[in-house]
Amino acid sequence: MKKAIKIMLLFLCFFIFDKQQINAENLKIKVLDIETSNIIKEIESSEEIDAEIQKAIRSIKRVTVQANPIPKKGYLIKIPLTKSIKVKNKWFEDIVSEVLLLYIPETKNEGKIILYNDENNPMFFDIEYVFSPLLKKLNLE
Repeated sequence: MKKAIKIMLLFLCFFIFDKQQINAENLKIKVLDIETSNIIKEIESSEEIDAEIQKAIRSIKRVTVQANPIPKKGYLIKIPLTKSIKVKNKWFEDIVSEVLLLYIPETKNEGKIILYNDENNPMFFDIEYVFSPLLKKLNLE
């Protein structure tokens, strides 16, 4: 009986450790150079970056109406949030745990943000957001 309990505890500890390792991997921010299609940077997500993402979400101006919203040059930044947030505006209402940002250097303080709804459908929005604080935190300046 004691052996069975020890095995169950060992299994539980392994499961918890494995889940933490998976979660740590999922909290990696990945920066993709759109022109080369290469991931050029991976760093840990943080609450500071979450705060920047909340600013970007608040800067949503409209739904993107372009047929192909992905530019030929720039960065696609995949940011898993350390804590999910509720987003509610006139176009989108859902809980978000990951955000994709499109940074286009030529447009400076304009870009795009991609949010996923609960059915995992992407929604593209135009934003007016000052990217420099985020780029500094990501060491992309």
